[in-house]
Parts: sequence; C-alpha cells; structure tokens
Amino acid sequence: MVNLFFAPGPAPLLPRRHCLAWAAAAMVVGAGLAASVAQAADAPLPAGARSISISQAQLQQAVAAKFPLARSWQGMVVIQLQKPKVELLAQSNSLRAAFDIWVTEKLMGNEYPGQMTLDFGLAFHDADASIRLHNVRVQQLQMQGVPAAYQGMFQTYAPRLAEQVLQGLLVYELPASQRMLLQGLGYTVERMEVQEQGLRIVLAPKTAEAAPTR
Repeated sequence: MVNLFFAPGPAPLLPRRHCLAWAAAAMVVGAGLAASVAQAADAPLPAGARSISISQAQLQQAVAAKFPLARSWQGMVVIQLQKPKVELLAQSNSLRAAFDIWVTEKLMGNEYPGQMTLDFGLAFHDADASIRLHNVRVQQLQMQGVPAAYQGMFQTYAPRLAEQVLQGLLVYELPASQRMLLQGLGYTVERMEVQEQGLRIVLAPKTAEAAPTR
C-alpha cells in the first residue's frame, strides 16, 4: 500500500485510538535521521497517535545524500543534478528543491551549466517502510551558453527527464529491525505534514480489515 501526501490544506484529524507504547521511539534511531517521537504542543494529536518530527536540516541531509545523480537521454546527452537545496512549503503541504544542473553533449563533449527548481510531495510505502518523492514537477529551468539550435530541445526534454528520474526517489527507509517493531505494534503512517520548521510524520494504529464474507 502506498500513502500519498501532497494534498493542499490541513490534514483531517484521526479517530481516537489506543496509545502507542513508548517503545516506538526506537523506530527513529539511526540511518542519519535522529528524529524525535513526540506529541506536538501546537497541534495536539488524538489519543493513540504519535508523531515523528524531522527537521529541515535533516531533510536537507537526507535528500543531498542521493546526489549527484546523472542520467543519459537517448545516448545523446547526459543530465546531472547536484547540490539540492530543500525548501519547505507548509501552505501547500509540499516541498521545493533547487538544483545545479549540468547537461553534457556526448558527441562534441560540450557542457552547459544551469539551475533547476522543482516542487514535489512525499509518499510512504508500507511494503518497505520508505518515504519517496511523489508528484515531481519542474517549475523553472535556466541554462547558460546553450546554442540557439539546442535551446528548444533542452527546455522540452531536460525537465521531463528530471521528473522521471526523481519520481519515486527514496529519501528515507526504516531499517529491518525498525520495520519489525512498527509492524509488531500494529502502527502505520497516517499522514505527513510539511511544517515551517520540518516534517511531521503522524503514526496511527492500522485499521482492522473486515473478515471476508461467505
């Protein structure tokens, strides 16, 4: 099951459920994200829910660890993205990242630098307990030194390739021991909230599946 988190506006409140054992704090240890499990004072959680808070600096570190990232397009050019700078867009519950981009023409070996800005949401994948980029959309592309004959091609295909490369990119994955703990306690990620200071991941008990009818 994949839970998508890119809808604008406030997320709905959860129904009241039983409290999560404080052993869940072990979920957020390691893998470079020292996130804290707590109930936010400015937005109280319903009974039975807990949250993981990840700061903007931790998000920046997690995203930056995936770059530089290079891909070839039809054997003609190589596009490399590097040095991402992550910005939080709390009002739209999404994120923005600015990249340095290098496009290399393989035939002549010419290189063209530039800057790319894109927006994206986040998706939680239950299957591997991972957080991945979702709904990636390039907002702006600026290239330097591109010949006039190539400008149309770059403006058309560079954003498409970047969106394809980044869609579904893994940002964070819980280790196996932490996934076992999450499953053993019967909790899952209910929603992810982009806030001004970071990301809040809300955990809630899984809803029991109805027994099949005969």
